[in-house]
Amino acid sequence: MSPSHYVERDVTYALLNTVGDEERRGRFVHDFINLWETRSQRLMKALGSGDWEDADVVCLSIRSSSTMLGAWPLEAIAGMVHSAVKAEDLAGSMAHLARLHEVGARTCEELLVLLETMKPSVSDQSVSDQSSDAASR
Repeated sequence: MSPSHYVERDVTYALLNTVGDEERRGRFVHDFINLWETRSQRLMKALGSGDWEDADVVCLSIRSSSTMLGAWPLEAIAGMVHSAVKAEDLAGSMAHLARLHEVGARTCEELLVLLETMKPSVSDQSVSDQSSDAASR
């Protein structure tokens, strides 16, 4: 397994294991991934129209969900954008957007891989089924 660059797996695993069953865990991560483009576009639109309040909300959303998932690089870059947004500094906000988009996309890719590794394999499932069968005898 290759080392993680965008997500601290222990933090992500801990969160996902508190969420509940496999379906809900998958939904949480997929929601983060599916909302990435929407959040990214919404931030661009807010900055383009000078809507600092909406840009603030989007940055907070990115930062909080990134923190929950252990996506520290994404949270850090979103924090830089957020600081510029709070200062209503358009140039400062825009200076970090390309990196934010890049790291956001890489984070989503890594989360998909992580989610795949959490799915029980066919051999794990058959071992679990055999254990259940043996226990019921």
